[in-house]
Amino acid sequence: MTEGTMEVTLCGAHGLLRTDIFGRIDPYVVIQYGNEEHTSKIARGQGSNPGWNERFKFKAQYPADSGDDQRKYKLFLRLMDHDTFTRDDYLGHTTIYVKELLELGVENGKSELGTHKYRVILKDGTYHGEIQVGVNFSIPKRG
Repeated sequence: MTEGTMEVTLCGAHGLLRTDIFGRIDPYVVIQYGNEEHTSKIARGQGSNPGWNERFKFKAQYPADSGDDQRKYKLFLRLMDHDTFTRDDYLGHTTIYVKELLELGVENGKSELGTHKYRVILKDGTYHGEIQVGVNFSIPKRG
């Protein structure tokens, strides 16, 4: 088993669902991989087209520990709308499969998915908007 660092670059989103009747949504993203979770800054006042330009690091290993095979190589991104006086609203989610990224990273010392747009999935399974994310994986140099 080889362990390395997976870095997620959260760029921005476009066309997110508006959940606020008055004013603009204040979106943020909760990113989860394995047992780790990171939360982006709140894009206050940016509405349906926020920009974050934030980076998050996760520990990743390949092959992964035994366990829930369905979750092993999935990076989950949950988009939320921050509300001051009520519970935050769910805006949607996306899942990025990273098994091949990790596999190539172990083979070559590093690998990169680059920045891509992923569709945002709503609770009812339909799509509304997209989120732009980059992912790379590297293992420490031996020596």
